[in-house]
Amino acid sequence: MIVRNSTASQKRDVARPTIYDVARSARVSPATVSKVLSGVTTVGRENAERVNEAVLELGYRSDPLAANLRRNKRSLVGLIVPDFENPFFGALVSTIERLAENSGYRLVAVSTSENVEREKSQVEALLDWRVGGLILVPCTNELGSATRVRDEAIPAIVLDRVPKVSPFDGVGVNNADACATMVRHFYDLGHRQLFVAATTPKYQNMAERLDGIRDAVAHLPELMEIEVMFCGTDLASASRSMAERFARGSLPKAVFTLFNQGTLAALREIGARNLDIPREISIAGFDDFEWMQVMHPPVATVIQPVEELATAAWKQLLYRIEFPRHEPTAIRIQCSLEFRGSIAKPREEGI
Repeated sequence: MIVRNSTASQKRDVARPTIYDVARSARVSPATVSKVLSGVTTVGRENAERVNEAVLELGYRSDPLAANLRRNKRSLVGLIVPDFENPFFGALVSTIERLAENSGYRLVAVSTSENVEREKSQVEALLDWRVGGLILVPCTNELGSATRVRDEAIPAIVLDRVPKVSPFDGVGVNNADACATMVRHFYDLGHRQLFVAATTPKYQNMAERLDGIRDAVAHLPELMEIEVMFCGTDLASASRSMAERFARGSLPKAVFTLFNQGTLAALREIGARNLDIPREISIAGFDDFEWMQVMHPPVATVIQPVEELATAAWKQLLYRIEFPRHEPTAIRIQCSLEFRGSIAKPREEGI
């Protein structure tokens, strides 16, 4: 939903016919117009016909926001994500929009561009729209926008990046366990060095993924060296970081990227250097997309179940709208792992 401020739109808003204009034109009361538009059948046929003719003649359109406020019902729900271009967040928006419409709500989705101040302004704007609920994928763990949301008693869900301490319900995946399982798979194949690419530790989900990796390594029978590189949050920054790291050489024969842009950036560098996957280098990612499945070999990955994640968030928001005073809860959805052809035993030197 896009709102543009212009002289033309302002003039159009001023000239927009109201229910009172329809009532005057049809020579009936505004209450009669409201009944006709609501489908009430007790209005006389002649009056109903005049109302319908006036509606067509004036081009009247009802204002659902005002109507909902009169009925003390808010049918708009806000969704704030970091980035529309990221396929994971795009899939979340699409799924939640469908779930909202099936439940009789309209979704207003906005992005923050990973900017804290923009997140605050987006929250303010959605609250000014009088949304009935809010789903937020935050920029940081601090939840700087929480104060006003809590003060206005707006039902809210924190999605994906769920802080350890939050006044709101949280819905995320089992990041630590999933990453630990992938690390153990690399280890079982014989890898003793692993290069890990992450975005930034300020995101709780990324911190959990790194914690899972470190915990797995700490409990392995033999030493496994882990090299972690923070690459930024978008494809451009990830590509620069990957190019710099690959150019330094001495790269481990196993790569685990914890975000989808990092996976794509790593694959670009591997391709640019004509490295054979998995003979010369193994790679696994986080999140699954069709291009990863059709590559040769297909890319191993941790799969976040977007449908389950979005459904759990939506159900929890509806529950919170119905029962606003209950204590916040944290929901974790299980990821699945696909050990595809991009991972294999490390090649011995000279072979």
